Amino acid sequence: MTTPSRSPGGWSIQQLAEFVAAISATDDAPTALRLGVERIAEAVGSRTAAIILDGTVASAQGWTAGTLPTEELLHAAAIGGGYVPVPAVGEVGAAVARLDVGQSPPERVPDSVVVVRPGASLTRVELTLLRGMASSLALTVRLLRTRDEAKQRQELFEGLSAIQRSISHRAPLPEVLTAIVEATHHLLGDELPALLLRDLDDPEVLDVAAALGVEGKLAVSLKRRAVGEGVGGRAVSEGRLVVVEDYQSHPSAIDAFRDDDVTAAMAVPVHENGEIIGSLMTASREPGRRYSKPEQDILTSLAEHASLALNDAKTVAAMTHQALHDSLTGLPNRVLFHDRLDHASARAERSGERLAVLFCDLDRFKTVNDSLGHQAGDDLLVEVARRLSSCLRGGDTAARLGGDEFAILLEELEGPEVAEAVAGRVLEALAEPVLIRGREVFARASIGIARSGPGVGDLLRSADAAMYRAKADGRGRLAVFEPAMQQAAVDKLDLETDLQRAVERGELEVHYQPIFSLREGELVGFEALVRWRHPEKGLIPPGSFIPLAEETGLIDAIGRHVLYEACRQAAAWRVAHPVARLATMSVNLSVRQLDQPGLVDDVAGALAKARLPPSCLLLEITETMLMGDTDQVVARLDALKSLGVRLAIDDFGTGYSSLRYLRRFPLDVLKMAKPFVDGLAAGSRDDALAGAIVDLGANLGLDVIAEGIEIVEQADRLGALGCGYGQGFHFARPLPALQSAALLLPVSAARAAGAALGAPVAS
Repeated sequence: MTTPSRSPGGWSIQQLAEFVAAISATDDAPTALRLGVERIAEAVGSRTAAIILDGTVASAQGWTAGTLPTEELLHAAAIGGGYVPVPAVGEVGAAVARLDVGQSPPERVPDSVVVVRPGASLTRVELTLLRGMASSLALTVRLLRTRDEAKQRQELFEGLSAIQRSISHRAPLPEVLTAIVEATHHLLGDELPALLLRDLDDPEVLDVAAALGVEGKLAVSLKRRAVGEGVGGRAVSEGRLVVVEDYQSHPSAIDAFRDDDVTAAMAVPVHENGEIIGSLMTASREPGRRYSKPEQDILTSLAEHASLALNDAKTVAAMTHQALHDSLTGLPNRVLFHDRLDHASARAERSGERLAVLFCDLDRFKTVNDSLGHQAGDDLLVEVARRLSSCLRGGDTAARLGGDEFAILLEELEGPEVAEAVAGRVLEALAEPVLIRGREVFARASIGIARSGPGVGDLLRSADAAMYRAKADGRGRLAVFEPAMQQAAVDKLDLETDLQRAVERGELEVHYQPIFSLREGELVGFEALVRWRHPEKGLIPPGSFIPLAEETGLIDAIGRHVLYEACRQAAAWRVAHPVARLATMSVNLSVRQLDQPGLVDDVAGALAKARLPPSCLLLEITETMLMGDTDQVVARLDALKSLGVRLAIDDFGTGYSSLRYLRRFPLDVLKMAKPFVDGLAAGSRDDALAGAIVDLGANLGLDVIAEGIEIVEQADRLGALGCGYGQGFHFARPLPALQSAALLLPVSAARAAGAALGAPVAS
């Protein structure tokens, strides 16, 4: 059994179906009115509603006899709105639907349903439901006042119920509209019922959505009918029920209908979200045909059902679009992309056509989010989506898979070079800067290409693997899938699984690289660096697993482990070598760690557990981490400083260097990045840049540590420039704790010898 939808339109149909069933089962008009006002109030979530009939309040819900605001309700019915007092609430806006039972003279207040709901006004869907209920109630009351009421009510109920079932069971819209036209024919007996709807491209033209008996010249005359022309066109332009009973002599008559001996016709507007978008019409060849008021009500009720069906279809279409498209960029999402890829692949297997998938991942997108904020990141994604779409051919599909990942499906390729040409256009389009909040931002991407063919398998997965090769080759470029890349992707997945277990099994080790004073040549501290000793692959360098740890979130646990182990080891060395003056244990913080509210507690806990003086701990932060939520970052760093630890900018000069940021943050140390050290020679440009960083540190009162010193000439030149400290392979590679401790032995021995000769010793 099909379950009715709970979309706004679908649920309205359920309520209307239940309403019609309830009032059709009543035996007299007063009972129908009393039950009707109760059900109407309940359907739109109101406690107060009334029915105006024959110039009086015939039935009301929510007021006592002493509080019923008769005059205000009659006034609201007369003007189609206004305000009505509600007990304990005050004046509330009223929504009005004409009941049109047909016995009120023109000078009397129109028969109406008045709904008074505190809070939000009725939505368009609710107003359509209200009109549908009012039409059904009016028709029922009319039939209860006629002799053949039982038979007519039963036929009406069966006809409306069939329509309601087809809508609520989500039948195709053309099928529902045809059912409405068939019900019009069955209930009114006319030979020529039709439903006309505005053309989407030309709203001043009506087209036939469903019809019976309309053939030949009649079909041609209804096709592309201008709004305002004929009975159906007038109902749309005038927004009311139009009845023509002497058709042959009437000025609204259409020649083709007059030639077909049509004697009478009537039409009523059809709405969608409150807007008139068509009409339901009926025409007869019966001589002397006259439309009674109940028949007019029947057509109006059927038109309201058509309105609900169209509302429901539009709601479902909107919900479907929302479910299958990315809300930010408007592009198809992962679900729709997979569906189109599956259909394209099936067609390609039958026809032999060529397909290709491009997998695009933005390079360093996180830097934009961290430095300029998530709104700026969203703006960038929207512009990227626009540029991707501009590079495609007519039948291609671009989709946002999530985050900063996009995919493109290329169909009916004339040759293998087409995919690379499209990818090249994308790279070229993204190479142009994007202006985000007055700042130029670059949105370069790495693109993987997978073309259908032997050994490719899943195109999207293969394109993903090729994208990772493009990133590994230097980013901002494209790579075409080769079968070996899939094995690399599998190896990466295996590595991710092993890394999870490595954290749990304690396979991660902390190695220590010494930091020396360039003036005195003495060991002054260590930088703690994590290493992974894989049980099968041996020692894995950090470049092979740290990016993976950051991508999977495992960096949190790894960073916490390194922090605690480094503090413990530093404290142990200070006890074992008290005269070595071990001043610094340097530990890197990841972006995720700096974002964690518990970071300050973690640092305080590590220091307390190890009994390490806070001044011995130097926490290293990259420049890009300082460009994020600045107030939050400042607060977090101030809290760390309050513990007594020191703070350093790592890899200084490779990010978004800014004096404003250097002055704002509570920093102690600049760590000069390795690229400034590599080309040091007197008079070289690198020499000048390194000297500028040293001078900057001196002017700001910051110590400078140079990283990546590999030869003695670099160390000597840095010392001559005034750089205070350095580390690198020239002094020692990162070493396990036992081997690092051996570096402390000669320092301790020299200090001890100096003390024996009377030299001062500092602890």
